[in-house]
Amino acid sequence: MLATCLDAHLVACPPRLRRALVEAGFNNVHDVCHLSAMDLAKEIGASPEDAQQVIDLAKSKAVGACMGAPITFRTALDLFEKPCERIPLGIPRLDASLGGGIRAGQVTEICGPPGAGKTQISMLLSAAAIASRRNQPGVPTCTDREVLYVDTEGSFVPERVEEIALGILGSEAAARQLLSQIQYVRVHSQVEQLALVADLASHLDRHRSIKVVILDSIAFHMRSGGSSSLGSDGSSFANHGSSDFSKRQHAMATMFHLLTELAASRGCCVWVTNHITVRSSGSGGAEAGAGAMAKVVPALGDLWAHVPAERFFVYNTNDFRGLLVHKSPSCPQILIDLSQECGVLFGTGSQRVVQEAQQPPAEET
Repeated sequence: MLATCLDAHLVACPPRLRRALVEAGFNNVHDVCHLSAMDLAKEIGASPEDAQQVIDLAKSKAVGACMGAPITFRTALDLFEKPCERIPLGIPRLDASLGGGIRAGQVTEICGPPGAGKTQISMLLSAAAIASRRNQPGVPTCTDREVLYVDTEGSFVPERVEEIALGILGSEAAARQLLSQIQYVRVHSQVEQLALVADLASHLDRHRSIKVVILDSIAFHMRSGGSSSLGSDGSSFANHGSSDFSKRQHAMATMFHLLTELAASRGCCVWVTNHITVRSSGSGGAEAGAGAMAKVVPALGDLWAHVPAERFFVYNTNDFRGLLVHKSPSCPQILIDLSQECGVLFGTGSQRVVQEAQQPPAEET
C-alpha cells in the first residue's frame, strides 16, 4: 500500500520512517521541505536527527523535480560527427539494421507475452554488451563495460548467461570474467522498485563503468500487489478512488521520468522488458465482444507508451519465433527470425550467438 501513497523520492527513506510519513499524511517531497527538523520530528514521532535526514533528502529531490537537468544545446553537425554510442544486442541482423546496436542515452523496450524470450534476449544483451572482438582481431575478449541487471520476476539464470558468454568468447576464463562484470539486484516489491530507480543515478555515479541498465520487467510489481494493483493496461484502477489512482499514476510518472533522465544524463542504455495487454476500441474495454476492434499494446498504459525511444515486440508461436522492430527512429519496421539469428540462444542450432552481422534484406511488415 505504501507504493500507492508515497512519493517515489521518499521511498528511499528507511522503512520505519516511510511508514511514519504515510501515517502522518506526508506523501510528497514538497510536503516536508518547508518544515524544521523539530516540527517534522513531532509530526512523525521520530528523532530530530531522523527528521533532518528526511528533510535533506526531500530538499535535494525537490530541487531536481522543479528545475530538472540543465538544458544544453548542440548543433546538428555535432550530433552527426559525435553520434551516441551503439551497444550490440548480439542479434546480427538487428544490430546491423540499427547501425551497430541499441543506442545509449535512451530507453529501449522489448515487450511480448510470457515465454516469448524477453529475458533470454535481455541476458544475451548483458553478455554481448560486455564482449568484444575488436581489441585483438580474432581473439574474443571483454570490454571494460559493466551491466546492471535489475530482476523483478526472479527469472535471471546465471548458468544461462555463462552458456551465452562461453558461446561468444569461447573461453571459460573469459566467460567468468564477463559474469563478474554483471551487477545483479533482485527486487521484490513496488516499494523496492521505486526506491531502486530513485537511487540509480547515484549508483551509476559510483560505478561509472555501467553502460547498460536492464530492468526485467518494469510492469511485474506495478501491475500486481493485491488491492493496490493497476488494471491490466495500467490505465484503470478497479474498485479504488480517484485519489489512490492519482497517487499511483504520479509514482509511475516519476519512475518513468527518472529512467529517461538516467539514460540521457549518464549516457547509458536503459533496456526495459514489459508485458503486453489487449486494448479494445469498443466501450466494453478489453472484455468487449467479438465486434470490437482490439490490438496488442505494451502494459502500463498511455503514461508509459511514449517513454521508450525504441520498441521491439517478440513473438513465440509453434513454428516461429520472431522479433518485430515496431518503433525506431533509425530503422524501418522489420521482422527478424530469431531461430535463424540466435540458434544457440533458443536451442535451434549450433551457430554462435554473436557473429559477424550481415546486411539485412529489405523486408518490412
